[in-house]
Amino acid sequence: MKKILLPTDFSANSWEATRYALNLFKNEPCTFYIMHSLEPLVSAPSSVSSRRANEAILNSRNNESKMELEKELQKIQELPKNSNHAFETLLVHDYFLDAVTSTVKKLGIDIVILGTKGASGIKEMTIGSNTANLINKQSCPIIAVPQNALSSMDLSEIGFATDLSIENYGDDLDLLKEIAMAHNAIISAVHITNKSTNLSPDLLANKLALEMTLKPIKMDFYLINDVPVEVGTRVFSESRKLGMLCIINKKRSFFEKLFNRSNSKSISSHLNVPLIIFNHESL
Repeated sequence: MKKILLPTDFSANSWEATRYALNLFKNEPCTFYIMHSLEPLVSAPSSVSSRRANEAILNSRNNESKMELEKELQKIQELPKNSNHAFETLLVHDYFLDAVTSTVKKLGIDIVILGTKGASGIKEMTIGSNTANLINKQSCPIIAVPQNALSSMDLSEIGFATDLSIENYGDDLDLLKEIAMAHNAIISAVHITNKSTNLSPDLLANKLALEMTLKPIKMDFYLINDVPVEVGTRVFSESRKLGMLCIINKKRSFFEKLFNRSNSKSISSHLNVPLIIFNHESL
């Protein structure tokens, strides 16, 4: 049974990500952990009266968050029942990134699925620096869901942006293969370079390694030259009408080129497709 963490700030986009997750794994036995992180107060109380006021604020925030988590659970229970799915709520008193990291380790989470925009706790979770920080703290895959992803959900084609730098994927892509097979998807791999060049023998060998890893999933391959990586990725995603885009994060090399701080605004504004991001450890 998969263990899936759903961080929420109770925003519309967090709810969209939750519903997307339930739909994506509708035929899979899963336990979904709906987690809200309650960040600590910034200033420490300096007197008895201020400590009491501080405790009152903390209790109020705690009770309010518990009520909101119960509302999230009620909303899920109003959806069509799925006997494959179980749910638990979690209130973690910590900063967002630390809360996710500790929960992943404590519960042995398999996947983190979250919205890319929110109202409070994840309000800066654009496809940029905060997402990169989260990804580099996690060993498990992360799926980042943009607004309106559920209404246009079509996983017949999944994109795979790659710099072809990996020789051996191990079991890194098992989840991607599971999703592709469950939704009868083809995988469209794309290699984007700002140079005008053909693939070197090493890159051709790594392309073959990717094909072998993805078998029996059908993989198409596209080479885009003479454009910046972030532009080529966005154009490819839009022109192919991808249902999801896969990225491999290997020592922040390709991932950082695609989603570094300078690119984050344009990418988050224009790349309206769910991202599934895997961390790769060199073997």
